[in-house]
Amino acid sequence: MGLILRPICGGFIKLSGENGPCGFLEAHRAILRRVAAEERPKIFEGAKDISLSLAVVVIMMLLAVGATGLCSINSETQQGAVQEVDEQTFLETQARAGIGAIRNPDMPEGWEANAARRVDMGGENATVVSWVTADQGFVESTQTQVAADDAGKEYDANYRGIESAREVKGHQVRVLESDDDSVRRLWVTDLGDARLIISGAADDSDFEAATAAFIDAAPIAEK
Repeated sequence: MGLILRPICGGFIKLSGENGPCGFLEAHRAILRRVAAEERPKIFEGAKDISLSLAVVVIMMLLAVGATGLCSINSETQQGAVQEVDEQTFLETQARAGIGAIRNPDMPEGWEANAARRVDMGGENATVVSWVTADQGFVESTQTQVAADDAGKEYDANYRGIESAREVKGHQVRVLESDDDSVRRLWVTDLGDARLIISGAADDSDFEAATAAFIDAAPIAEK
């Protein structure tokens, strides 16, 4: 039927015009031929091309993020500046809050406070301040009213089954450690009116220096 209609329509298309029956049929056939002849973009012809396209998109995204300054790439290994914290004002505020004896220790030269916060420990408010040492170590102090025997257990959920003792400025210090190297050791000292917990990632000499600084410091007077 198509072989018969085609020449007929070819003969009458001029008579009926493009808007006639035959012209309408020929126009649709032309559209179908153009669609069939169209080629897919070469970028989608194979898995390799798709992978290359995705790589280009990722590179463009990285360049865009870098241009906004949201991230940076630095090949140098130098240490960044320590974020300084006004630990004195924070500790004085904690003392005025009446949550127990709070001390503001005089830490060794070169130590810089970089964080301060209040946390819950065993149902009691605890005051936490951390320092970056002169050797780029990290020492964190926790002052709490939790009983000395419970301080280590209430510090976090980690189990520390290895216990030893040492003495710093006439005070007994409980050293709690774990077989798991990822669990930080604790130095727990009973200051009488408060308990002190020293943790972090630093040498024993830094732990001892921090503990001694708290022992030497008098409680901040409540105002």
